[in-house]
Amino acid sequence: MDRIGKMVAFAKVVESGSFVQAARHLRLSPSIVSRHVRELEDWLGARLLTRTTRHVSLTEVGAVFYERCASLLHELDALEATAGRLQTTPSGTLRVSAPLALGATRVAALLPGFSRDYPDITIELILTDRAVDIVEEGFDLALTMDELTSTTAITRLLCHTRSVLCAAPSYLAARGVPATLADLKSHNILAYTTTLFAKGALFTGPDGRTETIRAEGSLRTNSAIALHNAALGGLGLAMLPDFLVHDALADARLTALLPAWRPPDLPIRLVYPPGRNLPAKTRAFADYLIKTLGARAV
Repeated sequence: MDRIGKMVAFAKVVESGSFVQAARHLRLSPSIVSRHVRELEDWLGARLLTRTTRHVSLTEVGAVFYERCASLLHELDALEATAGRLQTTPSGTLRVSAPLALGATRVAALLPGFSRDYPDITIELILTDRAVDIVEEGFDLALTMDELTSTTAITRLLCHTRSVLCAAPSYLAARGVPATLADLKSHNILAYTTTLFAKGALFTGPDGRTETIRAEGSLRTNSAIALHNAALGGLGLAMLPDFLVHDALADARLTALLPAWRPPDLPIRLVYPPGRNLPAKTRAFADYLIKTLGARAV
C-alpha cells in the first residue's frame, strides 16, 4: 500500500479505536493494518499510537499528525468527488476549435440550443482556419474541414458540405462565363490552401467521368472568408462551401458555374484528444453536433 493508503489505515484505527474494527472497515486483516501503521511510524520516525491489549490511544505526535491527516484525506475525497462529477455530469468550460466560416455560420448558431440543454457548460469557441494541435493547445474538441495530420487524435466523420464553383457577375462580365471545364484554364481561379482543393479539385460529370482542376490564380489564402470576399469583389472564380455562399447565390451577388459538373464535397470531422474516457461536457457537445448536423449536409 502507498503512503496515502498507510495514512488511511492509521486514520481508521484512530476513528474506530481498534485495529480489528479498522481492518473490518478496510477489508484487510488486522496484521496488515498493524503493519501499515508501523511502516508509517517508521517513515515518520515517531510513534503515533500507544497500544495495549485493550486500548489504542494517540501519542502527542500522533494527535497532531491525525488532525492534519484527516484534513488531507477529506480533501482527497472531495477532489475525487469533483473529478467524478466532471466526468459524469456535463459542466465546466469546454474549449472548441472550428474553421472560421463554419464556426461563425453554423456552430455558433447551434450554441443557444445547446446552452438551454446544458446550462452548466461554458463554451470557449476558438475560430481559426489553421490546423490546431488539439492536445498541445488544450482543446476538448475540434471541427476540421482539412486533411488530417495527427496520428494520435480520434476522429469521426460528422457530415459533408457541398462545394460550389462560383464567381461575381462583374468578373463574369469582364472575363466571360466558362461553358466547359477546359474553359477554366483561361480564368483566374482563387485557391483555398487549407483544403484538398489546394492539390486540385476532382469534378464529376453527368456521365460519371472525372477530371481534376487546379486552382492557379492570383490569390492563395487559408481563409474561406477572405476567399469569399475576394470572389464577391470580382477578383476571380472560387471554390467555396455551400453554407458560406448560400446567401450570395440567392441574391445573385455570386453565380454558380458549370452546374453539370459536381465538385467534391468537403468532409467535416470531429476531432477528440486521444484516450478512451471523454469528459461528460465533451461527450454532450459531440452528441449535440451529431444530432443537429450529423444527419444532413451542412
